[in-house]
Amino acid sequence: MADKSTQNSKANSNKADEQQRPRLTSTKKCECPFLLKAFNISGDEWVLEVAFGIHNHVAPSYLEGHSYAERLSKEEYELLVDMSKRLMRLKDILIAIKSQDPSNTSMMRTIYNARYFARIITRACRTQMQQLLKNLRDHHYIEHHRSEDHVVTDLFRCHPFSLQMLHTFPHVLIMDCTYKINMYRFLLFEIVGITCTEQTFNVAFVYMSKEAEDNYRWALSR
Repeated sequence: MADKSTQNSKANSNKADEQQRPRLTSTKKCECPFLLKAFNISGDEWVLEVAFGIHNHVAPSYLEGHSYAERLSKEEYELLVDMSKRLMRLKDILIAIKSQDPSNTSMMRTIYNARYFARIITRACRTQMQQLLKNLRDHHYIEHHRSEDHVVTDLFRCHPFSLQMLHTFPHVLIMDCTYKINMYRFLLFEIVGITCTEQTFNVAFVYMSKEAEDNYRWALSR
């Protein structure tokens, strides 16, 4: 009991330190006085006025790190969307884009943000959970879920091929539950089978809100 209380006190102190620790941020601003002003006269006609035309710094020798220079072209963005649909890694997507244009200055952060916004556009007005359930239906997964107060508490998914493998090799199953692997702190209950050649294959995955007998009974009864 003493060891457990000591661990809890250490965890609480670490959490408090994280909350009090100042956030590390950075900025590209250097208080440059250069200023342009644009005035709309009528319709599409604009007037550009140089309010102050002096810089307090020299021009950068390279463009890496500047968000404007890191932007993807229309063709590069379409390539990113296509490769994301094929579940390519971010690193491979960036390599493919740079191979097409050696002068491209995009970074991993650019690829990550572009793919994130592409997924938002694809998702339309659906929430993340609605999009997940749609993807499971579109790819013909065996899916079960239950909810409380319109909030999903448990989610079971199994690929049809995994079910065929289970019917072929139903003798040995290994089950394990992993904690705190996602932002929602749900438990991941994984069921794995073994073939006659001692190779493993995934049978099913279950996200559970808590580790209780009722949750395990629900998951195993699927």
